[in-house]
Amino acid sequence: MPFGYGPAAKLLSLARRLRGSLRLVFVGEGSALELVSRCPRDFEAVIAASPLAAESQRRVREADAVLSVMDRGAGAAADRAGRPLFVVDSLLWMRAEIPESLRGARVYFAQAFPAPEPSPCEPSPMWVGPLIAPHAQAGPRGGDLVVNLGGSAAPDDRRALFAAYARLALRAVVAAGLLERFERVRVIGGQPAIAALSGVAEDPRIECGSLSPEDARACTAGAAALLTAPGLTATLEAFCDRTPTWFLPPQNYSQWCSLRRLRARGLADGAFHWEDEAAAPRLSERLPAAAHAAAAEPIRRACEDPRVIARVAASLEGVGREGGERAARQAAFFRSLGPCGLDQIAVSLRRLARPDSRAAAPSPRSPISRSQSWTS
Repeated sequence: MPFGYGPAAKLLSLARRLRGSLRLVFVGEGSALELVSRCPRDFEAVIAASPLAAESQRRVREADAVLSVMDRGAGAAADRAGRPLFVVDSLLWMRAEIPESLRGARVYFAQAFPAPEPSPCEPSPMWVGPLIAPHAQAGPRGGDLVVNLGGSAAPDDRRALFAAYARLALRAVVAAGLLERFERVRVIGGQPAIAALSGVAEDPRIECGSLSPEDARACTAGAAALLTAPGLTATLEAFCDRTPTWFLPPQNYSQWCSLRRLRARGLADGAFHWEDEAAAPRLSERLPAAAHAAAAEPIRRACEDPRVIARVAASLEGVGREGGERAARQAAFFRSLGPCGLDQIAVSLRRLARPDSRAAAPSPRSPISRSQSWTS
C-alpha cells in the first residue's frame, strides 16, 4: 500500500525472512517507495511505478506470484495477469469488507488485534500474530522523548491535515512542558509532516527527521518515552521493545479505531481522542471504505483550534512518569497477541515454495516453486 509507513515496514521485515527462498521484486510508489528505496538490498529490483503501469504489469506477468500488503492495485494487476495473489492485511479487524480487487487471494493473512475474531469478510482470513520484527537492537535507554508522526500519506490529498497535525503535536509537546522533562525531543515521521514543522521546531532541544525503518526502530527502542500517533506498527514495535508509550489523537480512521481499543484495554491512559469532543463525528468500526475519509476535515480543523491544542497538551501531563509500570503493561499485552506473524507468514510462503513443487505450472491454484520470482 503506497500510503503510510506501516505497510512498507511490514513488507521490509517480511522480505528479509524470504530472501534466499524467493526472488523478490518491489513495485510501488508513495511513502512505500520512499521507505523501500532506503533498503534496496532487500529486493532484486525496486520499480518506482503503480502496479497498473506498463512496466509493473510486465513484471507481474513475468512473476510467479504477487504479494500485496493491502495494495489494491497489486490485486488488480495479479488478476489481470492471472498470477496467484497473496495478501497481508494488518487492519482486517476494522474492515467492513475485503476490497474487491483482493478477494481472489489464495491466502489472506490478517493480523489479529487484539485476537482472532469472527469476520464478515471473504475469503476467510488466516489470522496471525503481530506483524512486527523481534526486539530492536538498542543501546542503553537514554533521556530522549521520541515523537512519532507516522508516514503522513493518504489515498487523497491530505497534506493540509498532516501539516496541521504535525504542528498540533509539537505545539502540544511544548505547551505540556515536555522540553524541560527530557534531554531532547526527537520528532520523526514522513517527509510531508517533517517539512510542515519548518519554522515551528526552532528550539535547539528539538530534532526533526524522516528515518529508515531500522533507524526509526532503534530511535524509539532507545528512548526514555515514545509519544506516537496511534498507528499499529510503531505502537506494537514500542510495546515489543518495552518503550513506555503515550498517544497523540488519531489522524485517520484506522487510528481512530485502534486508539479506542487501546484505551479500552488500559494501554493508553490519559490519551485524548477526538470522540471526546461533543462535536466530533461518530465513527464505529467496520465502516465501508468510502466512509473512512469522513474524519479528515474535522480533524484538520480541530488541529488548528487553540482550545484543542490546550486539551492535547493537558493529556500529555503524564508522559515520562511511571514509565516502567506502563511499559510492563504494554509489553504483557504485546505478548498476549501470540507469536510473530511475520514468521508465520514466511513459513507458510516457504512451504508453498517447497522443492517438490518445482515442476508445477504456476497458476492461481498451484503451489509456488522455490526458484520462482515474486512481485510485491
